[in-house]
Amino acid sequence: MIYLDNASTSWPKPDSVVEAVTDYIRNIGANPARGNCTAALEALGVVLDCREAVASFFGCGNPLNVVFTHNVTWAINTALHGMLQSGDRVISSTMEHNAVIRPLTNLAEKGVDVVYSPCDSQGYLDLEAFEKNISGAKLAVLNHGSNVTGTVQDVRAVSDICRASGTVFLLDAAQSAGIIPVNFSHGPDIIAFTGHKGLLGVPGTGGLVFADDFDTNQIRSLAQGGTGSVSEEMKHPDFMPDRFEAGTMNGPGLAGLLSGIEYLNSLGLEEIYKKKMKVAGRLAEGIEEINGSIVYRPSPGKLWNAVVSFTLKGSDTASIADYLSREHDICCRHGFHCASSAHRTIGTFPGGTVRLSPGIFTTAEDIEIALRAVRMYSE
Repeated sequence: MIYLDNASTSWPKPDSVVEAVTDYIRNIGANPARGNCTAALEALGVVLDCREAVASFFGCGNPLNVVFTHNVTWAINTALHGMLQSGDRVISSTMEHNAVIRPLTNLAEKGVDVVYSPCDSQGYLDLEAFEKNISGAKLAVLNHGSNVTGTVQDVRAVSDICRASGTVFLLDAAQSAGIIPVNFSHGPDIIAFTGHKGLLGVPGTGGLVFADDFDTNQIRSLAQGGTGSVSEEMKHPDFMPDRFEAGTMNGPGLAGLLSGIEYLNSLGLEEIYKKKMKVAGRLAEGIEEINGSIVYRPSPGKLWNAVVSFTLKGSDTASIADYLSREHDICCRHGFHCASSAHRTIGTFPGGTVRLSPGIFTTAEDIEIALRAVRMYSE
């Protein structure tokens, strides 16, 4: 199989990640922070080490400001539903994933004023319009990198606008973390992340990271339950990170996430970006050479998430993806990629696109096989 769906979840995983997950299940196994046996303490150690690794990765000085959730969608919902209520105003963009669009739609039904600021046909936020639309907004939520076009937003510019207006800035780093540097030096107040994409961990991991000076009391917790701390109390703990973490932690997943971040650190993000740009650039250019093709991506030279979305004149995306899978065993994605608003913005609604997304283990040979397959279909 040629795996070109890394924007959905990265695969294969580094051997060290697989070994870390296996080791946790086989040799630790206990519930973190529950019990005083050696295994429970080792499990807690994995969680703490992972918390420190995530904090360091995103430039957060306090590991207790890292909150682990089931995934980035749960993390975003925690921030949105925990902070916004009827009468509040929130601003986002027309390039967002359903992880943002759907909770905002639900909040709008509850009386929250939701504003979607426009983006251009490449997916870039119109900063002038954003600055006008942000007036009165309690919160701004924006994706760093698009899962449709790979467009990367100017986080510093958005942060400056948010600070000038007194608006909290929540950055969705699902598609950028592990590929493009993203940290609090760029200005966001909250970063939402997932563990199973660019960070090379396994599904079922993600969370929120809060800037050192952010007041987390602004956000209500969505769930209450066991934490392994102050268990004699009937009320859920109000201190960090326990206030946002209820129930058993995903110990094996966090062991894998820790290993994934360590693997990234050993390679360096600059080297990873160069590698991904090389294979993705060849893929995009090769498809653009095919008659009737359109590749939806940023202009060459701009930051890019290595997402190659394309269409072929006269062909529907489902047929293309089915052919690639059935005839060439190429794993890709077609349709709206859980981001129909983005497709409306770039002009690919209602057909969507075929998305090929290389990863750090994608080879030049994989790319040439994929290009031959697309050419054969187009002929």
